[in-house]
Amino acid sequence: ESKRRPIQRALDELRGMKRELMDKVQDGPSSTPPWEPEWLTPVDRLSRSSTFEAAMSCVIAVNAAVVGLELDFDWTGWFFVESGFLLVYVFELFVRLRSHGVAFWCDKDTLLWNYLDAIIVAVGLVDLWIVPAAIRLQAEAHGTEARSEQGKPDCLSLLRLLRMFRLLRLVKLIKTIKPLYRQVLGISHSLMAMQWVMALTMLALYAWAILWTTLMGHGMIDIGTTAEAEEVQSAFGTVQRSMFSLFRLMNGDDAFLAGVFQSVELQVLFAGFMVISNWSILAILTSVVSNNMIESSARILEEEAEAIGVDEGMRRTRRLKALFKQIDIDRSGAISQDEWLQLLKDEGLTHELCDASGLDRRSIHELFACLAAERT
Repeated sequence: ESKRRPIQRALDELRGMKRELMDKVQDGPSSTPPWEPEWLTPVDRLSRSSTFEAAMSCVIAVNAAVVGLELDFDWTGWFFVESGFLLVYVFELFVRLRSHGVAFWCDKDTLLWNYLDAIIVAVGLVDLWIVPAAIRLQAEAHGTEARSEQGKPDCLSLLRLLRMFRLLRLVKLIKTIKPLYRQVLGISHSLMAMQWVMALTMLALYAWAILWTTLMGHGMIDIGTTAEAEEVQSAFGTVQRSMFSLFRLMNGDDAFLAGVFQSVELQVLFAGFMVISNWSILAILTSVVSNNMIESSARILEEEAEAIGVDEGMRRTRRLKALFKQIDIDRSGAISQDEWLQLLKDEGLTHELCDASGLDRRSIHELFACLAAERT
């Protein structure tokens, strides 16, 4: 009975595939590779190719390095280099639009990244080609007087703003590197959990700011010399200044109060604040971020494994359909006993069927026997 259940499930799957095959069977050989669906066009295969994704990752990495080199080295050839990268991005966007069609703008799983790609290409077109062309046309139309407009702040500000959008290509590079992408997703999920820790931090800083402003800013504790008193007053004279000064202390910046903590009262006050802020709040923040990143990374890995399993299942299905189509010589939509025996004589097809179905030779023979018995 334990062996019969998986065979029965496989039998149901085979029935569905054979019914679908009967509806789609075609005469004559197919030019499509055997394990790919026949509706895939060359553009579809290119967009799904791992080689294409790897090549685009290399282009993005090189472009990221060029963006930094442009700022350090003045060279007139950068325009042509950037234009080359832009042409590659336009080609990639065309391939993906041609492959996915309207789904490119609607797929919720890749919606953000698709729009990001479109924005990168659109901004690049405006930055490299449209704006310079418009400035040149305006200069030619208005003569020498208009040529000076290239130096006006409005045009320069627009060009600099558009060039800052090239940083979006670094974000695209993150998407192509899977381990880095998982880390970024983990951090983004951790930020949602950090909001309450940040609220606790602000509340603690506000409470301590009131205390320090009352004790030090308003002179309830003797500071010492006039210079030190003025320094303390500038740091803790108001609640707002006290919060900023305590935030600096919280992050280890105590140089602005050097020599102030001479009395026992100030030392106890400083030690209490550091224990609450550094030892407690920062420890809570670290634990929250670490736990959420671990949970997020595990969840992302599970989702990726599930997606890989779905893709593998679809690939196995396509392989089985192609095999059954090859085995079904008379195109009847069913495999006869003679066709099955002919299959078993072909070691290559038998091995391929075992690999596609995940069963051994004995199991597929039992499965066929079960299927044949039910058909009779």
